[in-house]
Amino acid sequence: MNSTGPFLPVRHRPPHDPTSLLLNARAGWRAAALDGVGPLPDGSLCLAVLPDLRRSFDEPGGSLGGLTLPTNAALGPDGSLFLLDPDGPTLNRFDPCDCRFAAVPCFGGRGGGPRQLSDPHGIGICSGNLYICDTGNHRLSVFSLRGFALRGHLAPPASANLTNDFAPYDIAFDGRGMAHVTDTANGLIHRFDPAGVWRDFLSGFGSVTHLAMDCRDRLFACVEGPPVVVYSVDAQGKMEVVAESPEALISSFPALPFPVDSHGRLHLEALCPPGEETEPDAVACRLFDLHGKPVTDPGEAPAARFQSQGVYVSRALDSRLYRCPWHRVILHGVVPAGCRIRVNTFTAEIELSDSDVSSLETNRWNAGPWAYSMENGSWDGLVRSGAGRFLWLKLELRGSGHATPSVSAVEIEFPRLGLRRHLPAVFGAEPVSADFTDRFLSLYETTLRGLEYRIDALGRYFDPLSAPAESAEKDRLDFLTWLGTWIGVALDRRWPERKRRLFLKRAGSLFRLRGTLTGMWRVLAFYLGMESCRGVCRDGRPKVRCTPPDPNCAPPPYDAGGWQPPPLILEHFRVRRWLFLGRGRLSEQAELWGKRIVNRSQLNENAQADRTRLVTTPDPFRDPFLAYAHAYTVFVPAVCGRSEQARKTLETLLKQNSPAHTKCSVNYVHPRFRVGIQATIGFDSAIARIEPGVTLAENALGKDAILGAPPARQGGPEFELGRGPRIGTTTLLD
Repeated sequence: MNSTGPFLPVRHRPPHDPTSLLLNARAGWRAAALDGVGPLPDGSLCLAVLPDLRRSFDEPGGSLGGLTLPTNAALGPDGSLFLLDPDGPTLNRFDPCDCRFAAVPCFGGRGGGPRQLSDPHGIGICSGNLYICDTGNHRLSVFSLRGFALRGHLAPPASANLTNDFAPYDIAFDGRGMAHVTDTANGLIHRFDPAGVWRDFLSGFGSVTHLAMDCRDRLFACVEGPPVVVYSVDAQGKMEVVAESPEALISSFPALPFPVDSHGRLHLEALCPPGEETEPDAVACRLFDLHGKPVTDPGEAPAARFQSQGVYVSRALDSRLYRCPWHRVILHGVVPAGCRIRVNTFTAEIELSDSDVSSLETNRWNAGPWAYSMENGSWDGLVRSGAGRFLWLKLELRGSGHATPSVSAVEIEFPRLGLRRHLPAVFGAEPVSADFTDRFLSLYETTLRGLEYRIDALGRYFDPLSAPAESAEKDRLDFLTWLGTWIGVALDRRWPERKRRLFLKRAGSLFRLRGTLTGMWRVLAFYLGMESCRGVCRDGRPKVRCTPPDPNCAPPPYDAGGWQPPPLILEHFRVRRWLFLGRGRLSEQAELWGKRIVNRSQLNENAQADRTRLVTTPDPFRDPFLAYAHAYTVFVPAVCGRSEQARKTLETLLKQNSPAHTKCSVNYVHPRFRVGIQATIGFDSAIARIEPGVTLAENALGKDAILGAPPARQGGPEFELGRGPRIGTTTLLD
């Protein structure tokens, strides 16, 4: 039975779920007033930091108070973290498996050569290219992230009429790929287009150093002082001094994947694998300085002091429904011990201005209960205000001074389609009864709606790409791993989540190949990230203009070109060189096997205690086949065996996919080429450049280090008697 009374909502037809409005850093907080409330680095609302403990723009590293990465750090398109160490100068890439920085062998050291650097500072990544501000060589070096091939050097043309030599310091990119480069020697910001062509420059800064670009393509430039001044430059080149603190600008910048403290140090706990709680230096080994070195002694950082209370008031939230009965408010965040949050609401049928809302008396707001904790990261409460098209939300945050509550998102559900609509009208005949019935039934409604949501979203539990991958208890399987057991796939929890999902997704296509060389090869290629690059044009294909084909044209033939992974697996029977009677001759192409192939004991011949084996079966004529036919070797990069965790992960994978009757051995391939020892192209050798230089107790001569020439023979003028010095030609006298 439908009712049109003021207290009973009209019974709607299915679906009965209400809609909602979302407030967060990405969708916008729609704040009308913030009193004592500020955003965290991830955009969450929290109590503001006391003025004397706020961060400043002139912190070491050039992060502008934690708004962006340090000047010598950059993120790749795949999330890889690169860090330039100017002392080397070396480029380091962060290895999340070992939680450390590893040097990238792509530079020729310090100097003025094409691939050398001199006093470098800032780096940046855009469109698959790495830009390095080579200050000492007065150029902007550009390398490709694929193989770190040198693409070229950028510098302003002579028509720029620079007073001093070009001295790049930092670089930032806007949404169109335009590169902005600071020039400390001339006090300019040069702009290069995505093709590397110099366009113009922005002047009037002074000794400008660090740069940052926010989400709205506003450029923030830091000018050395004292005092340090930060300018904001819009797309039209309009410049103004930034008066806000870094905390006030956090919502305008993309959230960093890890925090950067006031000393410029990188806290990479989020990028490292979870460590054991028993490790004493589990936290210290995840803290790195600006040179990529782990900080073992982080020091005593001052405890943050927050304001004790703060208020957030939203602007008018429009439901677009006449006399809308607002349902409930859901808070997502964290409430530490000693903190609390209170939700207040106000509704009206017409939209009020912000000044009218701020002048409302306290009793006009409908105050809800205090939230002292958030189970599973969320808390919800009913909206006690009357029906109205517009709603205003006020959050009161209280803290202890040492901790602060944080709200990452707020959901406001409407209209109220509660269980009361299924009851007789007498339960909502007057406002007090209707309010009590709604609050009483809401205790059960939340549980029922949770069950309905799980039933509606049941399909996502059976898809490996959307199944939950987290477990509430450490000793229990997560749903994704349990889903793999349905089809006999045991997922290793040490794998990244994305790799586990993709492996389970394609497990069905590998079942028919299980126990074969092809199946094992595909599993290894997937685990190592060496799958074929399909759809890639072959080298040498003529470049043509991209034009859309006619609608009635057949699809182009498939091109299997592109990079192909190495074989990775070598079956031992393939390396035997058998001698066949009538077709073979004794040479390097054939060899005879003897009785010692399995070290079998033979009376009156070679039987010796502790040297030969007493083997009775099978017969000696089948020994070569039994020794080699069931064995194979897997060749993997040396990084797979760098840590005990990575080694165990690989051994578990091989044990799960190897046939039961086979014997597997693993060979970890280092970037070496040693004739007679490690020289099989495609399996156990890799050709790479070895930098000259030897460090005692770290390098082994002949394996991973070579002795270089003396300093006098590494380039530059020299004078050595007996070597044919000629004044003015090969020799300079100082």
